[in-house]
Amino acid sequence: MSALLSAIRAGRKPVIGMVQLDALATSAPYRGEGLLSVLDAALAEARVLAENGVDALMAQNLGDIPVALKATREQVAWMTRIASDIRATFGLPVGLNMLENDAAAMMAAASAASADFIRVKIYVGAMTTPFGVETARAHEAIKARNALAADNVAIFADVHDRTGVPIASGGFLEDVEFALRLGRADGLVLTGRSYSETRDLVRAVKREYPRAPALVGGGVTQQNIREVLSLADGAIVSTSLKNSGSAVGRLDPVKVKEFMAEARRRQVEA
Repeated sequence: MSALLSAIRAGRKPVIGMVQLDALATSAPYRGEGLLSVLDAALAEARVLAENGVDALMAQNLGDIPVALKATREQVAWMTRIASDIRATFGLPVGLNMLENDAAAMMAAASAASADFIRVKIYVGAMTTPFGVETARAHEAIKARNALAADNVAIFADVHDRTGVPIASGGFLEDVEFALRLGRADGLVLTGRSYSETRDLVRAVKREYPRAPALVGGGVTQQNIREVLSLADGAIVSTSLKNSGSAVGRLDPVKVKEFMAEARRRQVEA
């Protein structure tokens, strides 16, 4: 079983720190910097998070924006190497997300890197995003996991991710049901357009599906982490740990340390 899922089911309320990657080969912004440049930066970011006590790490190809709808073989190869090296270096559960929403590519990279989980942004239904219309990936995620015998790779599905607008949806809770029951997602990632909306989404899910693992996927800060962990089963954090005011840029070790001190207080209370 996925270590992240095991931690959630044991009530440990894990914090997942994001390792935002520089541009990968063949992406639109890539200018030939080379794999080692991207890898060294990723390992440095992962070290800041690991040394300050995060429970898991997740690599994401944020530097590839604007993204296509499918990952290239070069992106998959580089993501595999990066995720594998992060896992080997720090010994923490490692997940990954590729913003192309290419679930088969993510599962291939995760299985080869012995990663613990993937995050799929559009898992059921369809959404309009800044890069076009993106459609459900549940079928390809489950098919790829079975084909690769990657049973230990958990699938965390976003529902109504804040970067898109649902198309012809029957509503948030209906799509949650589809993700869990029909799509067979192992857990959910919930992110509203504001923190208050995120809080409402988590509460709605926990009323209807109290046993479904639910992570808060954005807007997590030192100021709200204790409430986040009281409502949800864990949190993904990135932007608030940087001085840039956005998800791009490097992590601030002081912010990471102070954030994790606050998160640990809530985890002890749980």
